[in-house]
Amino acid sequence: MLLKKGQSTLEYVIILAAVVGAIILASVFVRNNLQTGYNDLTNTVQTRANDITF
Repeated sequence: MLLKKGQSTLEYVIILAAVVGAIILASVFVRNNLQTGYNDLTNTVQTRANDITF
């Protein structure tokens, strides 16, 4: 029986691909949430500005 010590290149590639995939998914999720938050903030500010009477 052969014992392998350490990781092979393929294992490193698989781990790297998983990390890159997780980063891409996280960036998409964060970007969508930030965009929604900014849109909500813009709408709130616009509504409040329209309510101001001089």
